[in-house]
Amino acid sequence: MNRREHLVHMAGLSAALMAHSARSQSPGWSPQRPVRIITGATGAVLDVAARQIADRMATPLGQPILVENKPGAGGLAMMDAVARAVPDGHTLGLVSFVELTVNPWLFERISYDPVRDFAPVTVLYTGPQLLVAHPSMPAQSLADLIRHVKAEPGRYMYGSSGVARPPHIFMEKFKLATGLQIPHVPYRGGPPLMQAVIGGEVPLAMEGTSVTVPLVQAGRLKALAVTGDKRLAALPDVPTFTEAGVPGIGLAWVALIAPAATPPAAVARLQYEVAQLLKSPEIRNAYEPAGRTPVGNTPQELGQWISRDLAEWRTVVRDAGIKPE
Repeated sequence: MNRREHLVHMAGLSAALMAHSARSQSPGWSPQRPVRIITGATGAVLDVAARQIADRMATPLGQPILVENKPGAGGLAMMDAVARAVPDGHTLGLVSFVELTVNPWLFERISYDPVRDFAPVTVLYTGPQLLVAHPSMPAQSLADLIRHVKAEPGRYMYGSSGVARPPHIFMEKFKLATGLQIPHVPYRGGPPLMQAVIGGEVPLAMEGTSVTVPLVQAGRLKALAVTGDKRLAALPDVPTFTEAGVPGIGLAWVALIAPAATPPAAVARLQYEVAQLLKSPEIRNAYEPAGRTPVGNTPQELGQWISRDLAEWRTVVRDAGIKPE
């Protein structure tokens, strides 16, 4: 069994062990000093998500929650910082599925093991990606797009907000499912990407809904399909990929993790408080405009998600030939 096969095997074992331990845990642990949440760049999606929960968690936990930013290196810096932190319940990482389940296949050498070095806590939310086009693009639907691209393979390009970020890998998954040839043009973030599509520099883009939905509503872009299993409340006429005939594209997700060997009682208390917070109207109202769905699942369920996605994204990264910048 090679290293990468070992990751998938160990993820399954870890989920089973957590399921056993969580049954006997109750939210009785309390932090004794401020808790820090390590995440990515200031102002980016993960940072915003961390700050949305930090202040609200402070009251039930009885300690300040501090957000610490570790940007750069494709998420490797923040993952390394979480992995090396003291495992006493006072350090969390707020990360996406990319850092946990894509990076191990993307980079030949990384300093962390996504299974061995972390204790899953909970998924905050799932979020869709929206496939949008410049208004001049002849395709009016996903089926139209597939027909146009197959008639002229390689003619139409698509942009994303960066190599190996969720929009890029979901679009590559779509291309693998349909056999389409659509060259990728990476940009450095969502705003430059949207300017490029609005300006006609690239005719297509996959991007998160918080960036794309307002532009579609304003008539500056048109939407062809949304990932996930339900339509967006903000764009009820836009079908899902599944409805449009391409199932299984899936959703992005954002989760809280802790260093490995964090006491199960601490993990249980942290998961409990986050799950309660995610039920609040305030958080739900913050998530809804971007099409995000709060989750708050158990540590063992997050472990199962990691196991599932490690296997899935290994295939996509390999077959699409995705390489880091």
